[in-house]
Amino acid sequence: MRFLLVCEGQSDAGLVSHIERMVIESSGETEVEGEHWFHGSPLESKIRSALHAAGSMVDMLFVHRDANSAGADARRAEIDAAVAAIANAPRSIAVIPVRMTEAWLLLDDAAIRKVVGNPNGRSPLDLPTPREAERRADAKQILANAFLAASEATGRRRKAVQRDFARLRRQLLINLPIGGPLEQLPSWARFRDDTLSAIGG
Repeated sequence: MRFLLVCEGQSDAGLVSHIERMVIESSGETEVEGEHWFHGSPLESKIRSALHAAGSMVDMLFVHRDANSAGADARRAEIDAAVAAIANAPRSIAVIPVRMTEAWLLLDDAAIRKVVGNPNGRSPLDLPTPREAERRADAKQILANAFLAASEATGRRRKAVQRDFARLRRQLLINLPIGGPLEQLPSWARFRDDTLSAIGG
């Protein structure tokens, strides 16, 4: 089985490994290949370019858009319209974090400490609760602050952590612990349920 993830930015490609695992666990497929694409705009053109670059058959298409201020329903309608305009497009699943992907990364204290290389740190990270995470418009800044606090770094090392935000974010997304607090986020649960439904269908 082969799928394509059209994502907003390169660091969002970390979702590929989670989709692969969902497909394997839910479908019984033993060979699953996921690719990602993040170049271009507007959305319809971006999806067309992604499918063209993928070349051979794509069984499923995942389209990632942060809800931001537009809201999840508007983003879902935007994705549906873009896919519907493309002839013979594969079945598609919307991936819509609320408000942004960083909201999915703010729930696991241990994972954040591990990704910055200080798993035994004790400095408070001031992370939001699952109930609060999707309401925060400043999730990206909260995550950046959490990386710094978790590293407990000073001087040049602290500046290096600041500069390394994109890599740390991508690695954290790849290592995103499935289950636990993440399952309490409605946007994650919708993404999971839509994926499982599409696989089962």
